Amino acid sequence: MRAVMIAAGWLSLGPPLTLGATQATPGRVQERVVSVTDTAQTFAVYVPPGYSSVRRWPVLFVLDPRGRALLALKLFQDAAARLGWVVMSSYNSLSDGPPEPNVNAMNAMLASAWQRLAVDSSRIYLAGFSGTARAALGFAVMLRGHVAGVIAVGGALGFALGGPETAFAGDSTFAVFGSAGTRDFNYEEVLALGDRFQKTRVPYRVVTFEGPHSWPPPDVCGDALDWLELRAIVGGRRAVDSPWVHMHLEAEVARAVELERVGRWAEAIRLNEAIARDYASRPEAATAAERAAALRRTAAMTRYEVEAHRLAEADLRQGIELPKIFSWARSQREPPSLETLADKLHIADLQRRVERGDSLDAASARRLLARVWVNLAFYEPRAYLASGSPGRALRMLEAAVTIGPIQGEGCGLLREALSAATAEQRERLGDQCSPS
Repeated sequence: MRAVMIAAGWLSLGPPLTLGATQATPGRVQERVVSVTDTAQTFAVYVPPGYSSVRRWPVLFVLDPRGRALLALKLFQDAAARLGWVVMSSYNSLSDGPPEPNVNAMNAMLASAWQRLAVDSSRIYLAGFSGTARAALGFAVMLRGHVAGVIAVGGALGFALGGPETAFAGDSTFAVFGSAGTRDFNYEEVLALGDRFQKTRVPYRVVTFEGPHSWPPPDVCGDALDWLELRAIVGGRRAVDSPWVHMHLEAEVARAVELERVGRWAEAIRLNEAIARDYASRPEAATAAERAAALRRTAAMTRYEVEAHRLAEADLRQGIELPKIFSWARSQREPPSLETLADKLHIADLQRRVERGDSLDAASARRLLARVWVNLAFYEPRAYLASGSPGRALRMLEAAVTIGPIQGEGCGLLREALSAATAEQRERLGDQCSPS
């Protein structure tokens, strides 16, 4: 992380160059830009309509866990156009590996933004998904004083002295927007991040969406930028815009009312409590706090919260137990049988719980099963193949397909592992790959 601290020096130098130093056109995406400091580093850039060097602009740096720069940038593009944000998204960012790729990507984007664009050095924002969400939260600490907010999707950092929860304790000028899909195996991790920021009095929002471990849809990404714009006003990082704040508040109150009307009470409570925090000086804040408290007092919500707490603890226990199970498997002279592995991982039990329908328990089991699957289909076979054990990798993949087909990068692992397979295994597993 030290290299990021060095790169922060760009943010305290003299005035930046103008847009003329690049070929970017306001209102359009420049699909591939080479860094001014490292030609191995490239990124996509979006400059909003109306851009000029007369004023300075907020900038969002996006770190996708697989360097899918355009995919990630376009999720934020519409909101960036509406609010007047620059977006830079790296092709070199990476999750599930050493920190250097993300450090280098962040350094390259910081240097290029400062040399080529009129950047507001007090309004730097970072966005990451999964492992790069954790990286973004760590970088925010290193760049403290310049980073005004982080969008952390599908990943969070554990509480630690010197981490973002403690480093920004009581700092109303910094804000964190957390988000996770309802089927994301890191769902509870992201919700817990919000709880920790609440305890240390750091402005935060946590928003869930229907989906797996993935970036949110564009509307949620737009909500993230809207909220960070609001926090910039509240925290004094940009001029007050009372009409915009009033319009945004009205929309949020209406949303909370609708969530309550359709029976999505947990989400209504979360939004009402957020309104109470973010608009504390307005009368609507007191009303929102009262609505949240009234909903919490209902018998249905009392039962819901007891069950949610139980399931969150089960999620934590699984997160502790899984590494132990996979360590046990590695210690065996021969790969454990498929039946033994499935039994230790409670695959059948989780599948039965998923089949029980639309309930908190079924939703939790779906996330736990997703965590088992990603370990079996990606992390464990990747490690076995790297150590020259394709047979053991294949056993993990065999267990994975009892949950669902192999997807994405797992398909390459499966093809490599099949080199050590029997004819029967090739026939059984060869059609279990879904590249989507």
